[in-house]
Amino acid sequence: MKAHHLATLALLLTTTIGLTACGGGGSSEQDPVTPPTAPPTTPEPPTTPAPTEDHSGLTPLSAETPIKDEYLAGGDTTLFVTNEDAFSTRPEAIADDFRLDGFFTSGDHLFRTPHEDIGPLLNTSNCQGCHLNDGRGVVPASATAPMLSMLVKVGRSDGSADPIYGDQIQPFAEQSFTTSDFNSGLPVHNGSVNGTELYGEAFPFIEYEMIEGSYPDGTSYQLRKPVLKVRDLSFGAFSDDIRFSARVAPQAFGVGLLAEIPADNILKLADPDDADNDGISGRASMVTSAVSGETELGRFAYKAQNPTVLQQVAGAYNGDIGITTTIFTNEPCTDAQIACQQVAAQESKVGDDVDFSNRELALVEFYNRVLGVPARRGFDRDSETWSDEVTQGRKHFFDSGCTSCHTPRHITQEAPGSVLGQLTLTSLEPNPAPIEILSNQVIFPYTDLLLHDMGGSCQVTRELIDGQSCNSNAQECLYVQRCEGLADGLIQGDASGSEWKTPALWGLGLVQTVNADSTFLHDGRARTIEEAILWHGGEAETAKNNFMQLSQAERAQLLSFLESL
Repeated sequence: MKAHHLATLALLLTTTIGLTACGGGGSSEQDPVTPPTAPPTTPEPPTTPAPTEDHSGLTPLSAETPIKDEYLAGGDTTLFVTNEDAFSTRPEAIADDFRLDGFFTSGDHLFRTPHEDIGPLLNTSNCQGCHLNDGRGVVPASATAPMLSMLVKVGRSDGSADPIYGDQIQPFAEQSFTTSDFNSGLPVHNGSVNGTELYGEAFPFIEYEMIEGSYPDGTSYQLRKPVLKVRDLSFGAFSDDIRFSARVAPQAFGVGLLAEIPADNILKLADPDDADNDGISGRASMVTSAVSGETELGRFAYKAQNPTVLQQVAGAYNGDIGITTTIFTNEPCTDAQIACQQVAAQESKVGDDVDFSNRELALVEFYNRVLGVPARRGFDRDSETWSDEVTQGRKHFFDSGCTSCHTPRHITQEAPGSVLGQLTLTSLEPNPAPIEILSNQVIFPYTDLLLHDMGGSCQVTRELIDGQSCNSNAQECLYVQRCEGLADGLIQGDASGSEWKTPALWGLGLVQTVNADSTFLHDGRARTIEEAILWHGGEAETAKNNFMQLSQAERAQLLSFLESL
């Protein structure tokens, strides 16, 4: 697809018109008339000319008028599917190529199928178990239901892993998925301390406190404030300074395009010291690649802790499912979890013989990279015009300052093939070919992939069910985390306990079409897109307030725009 550039914006030139005063009539002997003295003027402050290029080298987008190509959100990967399959469909260029279609189908099968040698500790038995229809996971319907498509990250106050539980709570042992007794692998208080019986690590759950609020125009709203609680620790107590972060599995599509945005283009958007004084100080998450060992730009997961799709996929297989690969070779057992190590030693593949081959990993990587991106709604392709509601809502979105973080448009570079090798029908070969459908695309994901401080703080306490304080390892003494704002208190890499990567917004309006039970934000607290906006704080406080100051009709237009994405 060829990118259609806007015409270059012209600078408006102003001319100064001089007014000449005429003297009154009279003879030459009369004194000349002295013109009145003009009052002193305050010089106009210098203005910064509007940029003629954005971070991608394209003509900047206008807030008033969308360009027609915005409906092709994923460039050549764009799909016109608006049902429950909107996030799980292959682009036409993949479907029309027998070889590529075969790789996609094989990767899809692996993504959906429970695997052998899962665990010993895990969150789910297959990728589709978290990424429902390749979309978002869901918050359990009750506090007694285990988390099946969301998880809880853990860490100490300095960001280091808990010495017993590592960096993630895995609420199941493998027998929940390998036997007919699903409950047999759930956590049991101190059940694995003796090193002989293996149970899930702990049982996290969420309860909500309701917050009532109103807009300046008097319209009321209600928000759910999550309170995270953890019970039934199978391996003993957490560290005294433990922190928790509940996270719903995000949608899977579009990652192949985000991976190919040139790092230099993203770094142009960073302003860690807020040099322009706009209140936005996005900064890059620089991480160590598990593949190359080099420092690279983080792009994936909620705090941008992974630099590539491959590392994201391999990390999820390891941490969520308990599948080893050549990227992450260790089973998900800490040194303190003897029962986990004993079960791991009985798997069919141990030592250097990893659970998942490089070819299998490359197939799942390919599947994730080329999943199609839904087209924007609200655009009439016959007349090449946008609906007034979407156009007005888009203007409110731009004018409110939302695009300071949710950068609408990017371009991609040439997309290399997998570092694991070139997929063939039976093996991997050297010199992988570039992936054409991901290369040199103009895309509209609405993210800058940077970390932003969203404000807030957290406190972890020990409490009984009735809220009374406790401080023991007794079964009835729960861990409870309450947070203000969107903070989780968990440091991950470069990201602080109140920083989050700007999520891409493409597909936002189809999230609850793909899965009606899905909700929004990292922990699923927001039941609607509107609630998600109202939770914004920190660097996004001004943009949120601008949204709240809009009239009810204008807010509806802005939400219509977001639902068109």
